[in-house]
Amino acid sequence: MTVQDRKTREFERRGQEILDAALALFQSDAWEAVTVDQIAQRAEVAKGTIYKHFASKDEIYARLAIAFQRETLASLRTVNPALPIQQRFRHYMRCAWELHLSSQAMHRVFLYCSRAEFRAGLPLQVLAEMQNVDHAVAMPLESMLAQGIEQGLFPRKPLAVLLFGARSAFWGAIQMVWSGYLGKVDRDDYLEQLTNFVLAGLVYQDRPIPDRNSPDVA
Repeated sequence: MTVQDRKTREFERRGQEILDAALALFQSDAWEAVTVDQIAQRAEVAKGTIYKHFASKDEIYARLAIAFQRETLASLRTVNPALPIQQRFRHYMRCAWELHLSSQAMHRVFLYCSRAEFRAGLPLQVLAEMQNVDHAVAMPLESMLAQGIEQGLFPRKPLAVLLFGARSAFWGAIQMVWSGYLGKVDRDDYLEQLTNFVLAGLVYQDRPIPDRNSPDVA
C-alpha cells in the first residue's frame, strides 16, 4: 500500500467517524438543532476537520441519506426477480419496513433530505449522487409494477399514480410506529396487515366501492 493509499483510507475513515458521530447526535428529538461544533466534539476532531470532509451540515445529512439508500438498494437486490409479483412485492415491503424501523435517526434524516427545498441547496455533485441512488432504489419496484400491469394484475395507470396510495400508507405506518402512537406492537404482524392493505389497494383501486345505501346492494 502506498503512502497516498494510506492517506486516502485514513481520510475516508475519518469521514465515516464524523458521519457516525452526527447520526448518534441525531437520535435526540432536537436533532435539527445539532451544530457542527457538537458533531466535531462527538467525533473528537477539530471543527475545521469537519469542513475538510463536508461543505456544510446539510451535506452531512445528504451523505447519511445516500448511505441509507445504498443500504436499501443492497437489501432489495437480495430479492429474487423470478418470484411471482405479489410475493416479490411482499419482500420489497419487508426490506423497506425493516430498514426504516432500524434507526429512527436515519429515518428522520432520510425524510428531511427528501424535501425539494433541501435538495435545491445541495452542491450539484451531491445532488446528482442522491438522484442516482434514488433512481436505482426505485427501479426494482417500478419494474415489478410494470410487469404487473402487463399481466393484468394492476390497473393500467402511470406508476406515480399507482404508487401514491401505497407510499402514503407505508410512510404513514412508519410514522405511527416511530411516534409511539401505536404503543408496543408486533412489527411483523403490522407489516403483514399493511402489506395486505397496500396490495389490495393496488389490485382493486379501479373497482367501484359498493354504496351500502344503494337498493342494488344486497
